[in-house]
Amino acid sequence: MALPDSDATGELVGRLRSHTSFTHTHASGRPWIIGSGPGTRHGVASFVHAELGTTRLLVTGTHSLSEEELRTWARRIRHLSDVDRLAASLAGSVHVVASVDGQVRVQGSVSGVRRVFYASVEGTTVAADRADVLAALTGAGLDPVRIAARLLAITPSALIEPLWSGVDAVPPDSWLHLSPRDETRVRPWWQPPAQELSRAEGAPALAQALRDAVDARVRTGTTVGSDLSGGLDSTPMSFLASRATEASGGRLVTVRIGVADPTHDDHIWAARAQSLLDGGHVTHTVFRPGELPDMFERVAQPVVGLDEPTRWIRPVARLEETARRLGAAGAVVHLTGHGGDEVLPVKPNYLHDLMRRRPALAREHLTGMRALRRWPMSGVLRALAERKPYASWLMDQADSLGDAFPAGNQPLFGWEYPLRLPPWVKRDAVRALADRIRERAENAQPYAPARSAHTTIDLARQLGAAVRLAETVTEREGAVLQAPYLDDRVIEACLAVRPEERSSPWSYKPLMVEAMRDTMPAESLKRATKGEFSDDFFKGHQRHRGQLAELFDDPLLAELGLVDTGTLRHMALSAYPPGLPWSALDATMAAENWLRARTRSYAFDEEDNRVHQPG
Repeated sequence: MALPDSDATGELVGRLRSHTSFTHTHASGRPWIIGSGPGTRHGVASFVHAELGTTRLLVTGTHSLSEEELRTWARRIRHLSDVDRLAASLAGSVHVVASVDGQVRVQGSVSGVRRVFYASVEGTTVAADRADVLAALTGAGLDPVRIAARLLAITPSALIEPLWSGVDAVPPDSWLHLSPRDETRVRPWWQPPAQELSRAEGAPALAQALRDAVDARVRTGTTVGSDLSGGLDSTPMSFLASRATEASGGRLVTVRIGVADPTHDDHIWAARAQSLLDGGHVTHTVFRPGELPDMFERVAQPVVGLDEPTRWIRPVARLEETARRLGAAGAVVHLTGHGGDEVLPVKPNYLHDLMRRRPALAREHLTGMRALRRWPMSGVLRALAERKPYASWLMDQADSLGDAFPAGNQPLFGWEYPLRLPPWVKRDAVRALADRIRERAENAQPYAPARSAHTTIDLARQLGAAVRLAETVTEREGAVLQAPYLDDRVIEACLAVRPEERSSPWSYKPLMVEAMRDTMPAESLKRATKGEFSDDFFKGHQRHRGQLAELFDDPLLAELGLVDTGTLRHMALSAYPPGLPWSALDATMAAENWLRARTRSYAFDEEDNRVHQPG
């Protein structure tokens, strides 16, 4: 928790003292940062602190910055705005906190894997990396409309907010300014790079960003786990991790989850990659079908210690067990390929932008995409004709929340995926969320001028929210999950390349192929398919219907007036609506599970004037 340079924070520090294990102070001697946890977590240096005169700097998270390097930065910083250069230089995924002449700056990461929340506690604004701590301190109540937003089939990152009234989040591209006089401001600092590089020009920067991201997670002599499915997201992670662990005297343990589906081809490509990953420092592990928990296996068991619902509720038991197995093998970190699908290619709405910049090339790409996705020409023409700015597009989405999800063969060229609520959400809840979105739409600005760049950033932040929670879940079990593709520098390297060079109807993830030519054997760069897990999904759904029945028996969501219990149970257990993404069920499972887990969340005890931790 970051505090302003004010005497008003003294009582707050006292309330939290029972589980505070470290304190850093302003130059005045007043508390600046308080927290719990050791200085090193999961084998990666987590807290680096430097002081010089009236300047204080703290970098926490995943990084390779030394205290001496941070002191050098402290010599250069005269104003809070100077921290921009520090933040833009860091590889990894971090929080950066600064105190300069008693003025405080707090920021997280562009993807939202590192979040900053803030609230007014007895008249003084403070910041924290957990929303539930602030809710406990303020006595804030749940906001049913914010919870309703989590029931969308796909919740855009702008609506992934703290679920309590009066607790807010700093946008990932901004920093929070806390002053001694409690003049709190949110100030933007990051903007996406111009999309102007060719694939050949941008690939070296992406290769370097990925090397730096992996290096930031590998310490001397440590064991690192890495996904190795054989795809073009996880396989580069394994090759980069192999190089880094060998150089540092450590070990690499790769993991692959076996799938019973005979049409699944991950094992073919993974085996090829394994044969090319030479060295006595590498061990390969394959979890046979049934060796890890099924999808849905423990969805009714409350996942404690999270300050918001996890979108990965369906595989959460599998995440925990994988972390345990890797931890037992000595691994402290689990590098995942998650994030590659979000930042390496672009979504089809790049064609909407391309048609205005390079119409001849856009027509070529449209021909290829239509052949791949079987889009009807009428749908393509309608999608291209819609040219509304983001605010107007968002206003339209508010009017369509209760509509059916667009058919699977229709091109989606909007700013984001369509905002749709499942049929079990009550009409009053639909109307309340629609009103909230209309309020936001009045002043809404896109994350980038082009739709394709806006969507990339939005999807990275949606996934960043899931990875933030997955780190909490896996850290307490064993090897902590890390997603290098969501690091700031990696996202920037991808966004700097022209959209039509990042995606193509005729090649699979061409930017990654170009970036990894000097890192991976050509044999592993030829894959043009992607593993499909519907067999795993449907078998888990059938085997664990009892978990769904238990979760949705007298749901807390119904007590909040958000869902109709009968409709929810019927559709979740048997007649799931055709055309409705299964992500809608995931979202509802996650929200219900989180509400049940709140009985073991942070709480403030007025009798002994202390905040108590989960569990």
